[in-house]
Formats: sequence, C-alpha cells, structure tokens
Amino acid sequence: MKNLIYQYWDGDLRPGCHAGIENMQAYADRIGSEYLFEHNPKFVTNLGSYSPHYGAFKPIYDESFHKYDNVLFADTDVFAVEALTENIFEGFSSDIGICTEPDQPKLRINTAGRITSKSDERWASVIEAKWKTKVPRTTDGLVKVYNSGVVLYSNAGLLKAKERFVPFDEYVNAVRAAGLIAFYTCDQPYLHAMLDVTKMNWVEMDNGWNSYIHYIRQGDEPRCVNDTRTKNTKFVHVQLAGADHLDAETHWRIVNLPQDEWNITS
Repeated sequence: MKNLIYQYWDGDLRPGCHAGIENMQAYADRIGSEYLFEHNPKFVTNLGSYSPHYGAFKPIYDESFHKYDNVLFADTDVFAVEALTENIFEGFSSDIGICTEPDQPKLRINTAGRITSKSDERWASVIEAKWKTKVPRTTDGLVKVYNSGVVLYSNAGLLKAKERFVPFDEYVNAVRAAGLIAFYTCDQPYLHAMLDVTKMNWVEMDNGWNSYIHYIRQGDEPRCVNDTRTKNTKFVHVQLAGADHLDAETHWRIVNLPQDEWNITS
C-alpha cells in the first residue's frame, strides 16, 4: 500500500506550525507512510481565486495525489501522541473517513460566540432544501459537527469526490444567500454537506484520531479549556487561541500531559 500524509500552510510559518509539521512527519516515518508538506501552495479553486480554507481539498483535484492508495489530510495543529505507532491507514476501506466534534452540538446551544445551534439549523435547512438530503444528527436531534482537520481519503474516495463534489462557488453562493456568517462558507461545513449530498461511502472514524482541545465560554462564565482527550486518544488537535505561537516543547506538554502540567497561561 502506498499512503501519504499531506499538510500545508499558507502564510508565515509560526513556531506551532513547525512543531506540528515535525511531529506529523515523524509519525509518518514510524508507520511507513510518505509525507508531504507544502508552504504557500495557494490552491486556487473554482471560486475564481485563492482561498486559504479550500487548500485542504487539493488532494482531490490535483492528480499527483491520485497515485496513492490512501491520503490523509491533517491540519498543522494536529499532533500524534508520544511514540504513536498505530497506523491510521490500516484496514481503511471507505471513501472518506472523518471525526465528529462530539461536544459541539450541545456547546453551541448556549455559546457566547457566533457559531450557534440556531445557525447550524439554518445551514442544515439550506443544504436539505437545495440538495434534497438530510444532514446527520445526534441522538438529541442536533446537527452533528464534523472536523475537517483530519480527513482520510481512499483512492476511490479521491476520484469520486473529484467527480461528484458540488462546485465550491455553487455551495458558497447558496450559503451566502441565506445570510449565514462566513464560517459556513469554509471547508468544514462544505465537506460536511458533500458527504451526504454526493452519496459518498464515508465513515465516522474513532474520535481518538481527532481529540480536540479548545477554549470555551458559556454565557457569563469565564473562559475554560474543553479537553476531549481520552485513554484512546491518538491525534490531538490543539485549537487553543494563540497556540500557533507556542513552541514544540509546550505543544508536547499539551498533547501528552494533564492540563495542570501544561504551564501555559489561559
């Protein structure tokens, strides 16, 4: 099997980017995968111009990636836990693999931010009305949230996505017409929509492959850390504000140690 892990970054590389790149390349070496990092690829989409968000889809549209049996796209703020040797490619047989953000649907009910459950419902209504499909929901009936920071494609998945995915501009125009904020035009909601709109053979991967850490603020409560790591965690998605400016040693502590040993100011 010929596998590839792909990462990119547009703009100036920060300490956190360097840390993530080195970490993921080391993981690729341990599992016998090829690795490719591109700095400033400036992927141009059919939106008519460069878009920093849609660079995640370069493996779909650039045929140089189609020689691989599987391609993993990972954000540069995704880190393998210390000495991880479990192979993410082993046994993968779907078109696309992606992880949920299991806490997000409920967190968005009372969030102090602009990405809310009400906005998710408006987004879902746009997708369902325009493309005659149903978006996945939790057992509580909330719109599921998928994270595009770790996405696994089989070769068949790349080829099907290139053939079937709705043009970016068509999707973006539909979302903008509904008056939704810019977040819903980005890569993550787009990919979420395409999974079912285009009838891909996709699978929810174990959340251990994308255990995310980020700050949250509920109502008038002070900001705190939402840490979704478990004993099954393999990749940690460090989404803390300002983490791009933290060095490799600090990222190692965040990824591998309990929160009270991070030694960072929240």
